[in-house]
Amino acid sequence: MLIYPFILSLYPCICGGVDLFCIKNGFKYLNDEINSEPHLEEAVTQTKWLKQKVDHFNTTDQRNWKMRYFERLSYWKLNGPIYLFLGGESPASARWAETGIMYELAKETNGALYVSEHRYYGESRPLNGTDAEALKYLSARQALADNAYLLKYLKRFSNYKRSKVVVVGGSYSGNLAAWMKLLYPGLVDAAIASSGPILAKTDFYEYLEKVSDNYEQYGTKKCLRTIKKIFKRYDKLMQSSEGIKILKNEQNICEKCDMTVPENQYLFFSYKVGEFMSVSQYGTTERIKSHCKSLQNESIPRIPLEESARNNCTCYDFDEMIEGFYTEGNEWIISWMYQTCNELGLFATTSSDEQPFTNNMPLKFNIKMCHKLFGPDFDEERVNRGVAAVNDLYGALNPNVTNVVFSNGDLDPWSTLSILEDLSYDAPAIVIPRASHCRDLYSNRDGDIEEFKEARKDIKNLVKKWIGAKLET
Repeated sequence: MLIYPFILSLYPCICGGVDLFCIKNGFKYLNDEINSEPHLEEAVTQTKWLKQKVDHFNTTDQRNWKMRYFERLSYWKLNGPIYLFLGGESPASARWAETGIMYELAKETNGALYVSEHRYYGESRPLNGTDAEALKYLSARQALADNAYLLKYLKRFSNYKRSKVVVVGGSYSGNLAAWMKLLYPGLVDAAIASSGPILAKTDFYEYLEKVSDNYEQYGTKKCLRTIKKIFKRYDKLMQSSEGIKILKNEQNICEKCDMTVPENQYLFFSYKVGEFMSVSQYGTTERIKSHCKSLQNESIPRIPLEESARNNCTCYDFDEMIEGFYTEGNEWIISWMYQTCNELGLFATTSSDEQPFTNNMPLKFNIKMCHKLFGPDFDEERVNRGVAAVNDLYGALNPNVTNVVFSNGDLDPWSTLSILEDLSYDAPAIVIPRASHCRDLYSNRDGDIEEFKEARKDIKNLVKKWIGAKLET
């Protein structure tokens, strides 16, 4: 539910001069969906603030800022566990304390519910600004230290002295859950790491390979061949002025948009590929098959007219893609871009031949975006250094952890960077058939396949076993 630009999905929606940038980012998508869940009872979650250090690793830096978090104590009883949902790459949502697997665990074990907001997202901003200097204190390690301080602060209260601590996260915050258990084993007793791309990687070509596999396995018989044909045609039309004229007419692209510019072509292909990415990352096998049928019924797939109307567009302008980030309220997007450029990589590219989308989303455009956003130091070598440092610090696909459950849906392209086999008896992996990104974090719904329900039950029982609570039968 990870990632691009999580990327947790770089999926731009461009309208009339690049005034709108829609990035289907994993944690943002999760929060939007959890916020749409029906309210089963009156909300009793409180907003709290905690003073944090700007730099936890510099004893001479005494600057502070206020971190936002949410608290719910409706079900807590003395010595009950503390559950902390770790904020990820978007503003945090109190709804994680009101529905979902963590809420159910707290209700069943008399636990206290907390949700933290990640530094530099939402209202939790150590420093203002969107340049590299302002964002230099944005990292997973600093965010983990923020959450560790929050837990230590809570444990100071006598009522929590004997409380076990469980951290929960999905997508990038799934990484954080596992890494909290790694760096703070004496503080954290158990962790749920859902759909976390534990392996940092610059060129994340496996993402689109998985998308291709999904459409081949669950789509209609000729679907993959149809997709290849569509994108080869796009690629061919881009090669000539006459072809670009045809493409502009078909796709309702603004006349002033110069589609000979490589960056604009990259943005067009990102948009078109994004539709397939979204279905794979958040959809179902039925949605994949339905998407395939729609492709076969339409000889020239176009940008949907209803989307154009919704965005108040008369045409689509794939132009000046960097400037599109600088719209009011998009600070969290810049923050996530900084994390991908500085330490995580996770750039979904078309560099593999095992995908049908042609090679029009190469790594160089992601690196160019890093360069333009954060300065000339952010070249490919800089990104690779950051990725290597993260993998060295946290152990890549072999973190030395116990009492962590790694869960993934086997449709999810992010699972290709996650842990899919047990690391040990106390660090198991659960792979949910026909499931997408972070679906296990929600409560059971009507229509959920049995594999979802069983996986959620297994995850809860693992946590209960690790904290000494009564298991669900």
